Amino acid sequence: AAAAAAAALSPVQSARAAYETQMSSQPSAGAAAAAAAAPAELSLYKRSFRQRFETSISAGTHDYSFNYPKETWKPDIVSLNDGKLYGVDLRFSSGAEGKMCTHVLPFVDKDSLKDVGTPDEALDRFVELIGAFWNENGFGVPGGNAGSVKSTKVVSKGGVVYYEYELTKPHNLISAAVTDGQLYVINASAGSERQWQQGEANLRNIVSSFYVPP
Repeated sequence: AAAAAAAALSPVQSARAAYETQMSSQPSAGAAAAAAAAPAELSLYKRSFRQRFETSISAGTHDYSFNYPKETWKPDIVSLNDGKLYGVDLRFSSGAEGKMCTHVLPFVDKDSLKDVGTPDEALDRFVELIGAFWNENGFGVPGGNAGSVKSTKVVSKGGVVYYEYELTKPHNLISAAVTDGQLYVINASAGSERQWQQGEANLRNIVSSFYVPP
């Protein structure tokens, strides 16, 4: 019966199930740190593409999700202007730990970040598209007031390639993926050392859990 149920899953459902199984059986170092520094349970936030229909410039039909501390992180208003100009879809913040935002933007003729180039080349494109919003809203711009890139990482989840970045000042964590000609980005930032000390584990968990189905 279990085999029959598994066979009935669509490819997308199978990829998501495999990723969730991997995440639950092999917790990341960031998740372990979060458990120690912030014992509150993280909640899964699922964003349907239908929810962004009126405000986003993206025609992307992929949902996405991430884990976040529901009790302490609250949603912020996304202006229509930010949605239309920069593809801003969601904003959340915690006064003690920092803030985060997500973007969904058209990326014509691109089916993977590998089509864009190296992580550094892709980051330059992100700055062109989103940098003005990041700068105006306290996230900082890589190479500018967000400091230098401390590290980059390429990971794959469910067959989708992600580029992940850590920047030095303010502490910014970014994850991005491209699928079906659409760019999905999450940026979590601590605006001060005090916020970073308090919220590092949660910020890392928010960004590392970012998932866009294939």
